[in-house]
Amino acid sequence: MAKGCQHGPETRECYFEPLTHCQLSHVNLANDTINSYTMKNEKEDYDRNKRTVYTSHKLWFRLINKKYSWTSLPGIERDHSQIQIMASMLAYYFRPKPWLRQQIDERIHKSIPADLNPERTVGVPIRRSDKCFGHNVTGSARGELDCPPLEEYLQGIRHFLLFDPLIENVIVTSEDKTACDEFVVLMKKELPLLRVVLNVGDVQQGTGSGSKLESYVEGAGNADVVASALTSLHLHLRAKYFILTTKSTWTSTIGVMARVYGFATDIYAIDIGKNTNAFSAYARSGKYCVF
Repeated sequence: MAKGCQHGPETRECYFEPLTHCQLSHVNLANDTINSYTMKNEKEDYDRNKRTVYTSHKLWFRLINKKYSWTSLPGIERDHSQIQIMASMLAYYFRPKPWLRQQIDERIHKSIPADLNPERTVGVPIRRSDKCFGHNVTGSARGELDCPPLEEYLQGIRHFLLFDPLIENVIVTSEDKTACDEFVVLMKKELPLLRVVLNVGDVQQGTGSGSKLESYVEGAGNADVVASALTSLHLHLRAKYFILTTKSTWTSTIGVMARVYGFATDIYAIDIGKNTNAFSAYARSGKYCVF
């Protein structure tokens, strides 16, 4: 994803702030009993003043219990929502570097109408291309989603309109330009009174991968794809209702982030996908609709 990075190393830190500034040289040895401690098992508590804590003697790490006790958050573990912790983790992981933040801001200002009301907006993140079973995208992994027809996205919007006739806007994004364009045409034909909001300048590389973009979109670069994707995420934070295919980690991530960081007071989601995974449950939590 960071091949040819012009803003830093060819790693995630080309785009995002470092996860930590710790280095291996900062780690105290296990036999340094003053500054380090080795847990006997995952349930054991430990002195938070120790600089280095070893959770296992084994090759593979072992998760510790009481994960919240060192976060300085009030309350105990049961007081904190798993979805809120998940969204906080994603927000921390995807903290953009200043240059990328500026690009996202510029794209958002070009894309979002000044009068857009999140309480009256539907988000439709369409994940297709190499996510679908039977795709023909060269160089991508096999598909893992039975992609629903675009008419099912339209049916989902109609379902929300019955629930809330005051809906005005539909945010439509996709890495698949063909699917996006076809859905916009469908919207204008079937629901012409709704305003369609698009990610202006979206690369729409036609694949969920950021590798070998030159094979898909002439002149596209990895940085453009990252900026486009994060702009789409931020656009959808301005929606209240969502049509998702939760087997897609990307659309599930949008649902999770919207529930915690979105601009609307409540979030409602319809999953029209025929396949799910463990992460799907997070996007389906809260006010989840079935039709």
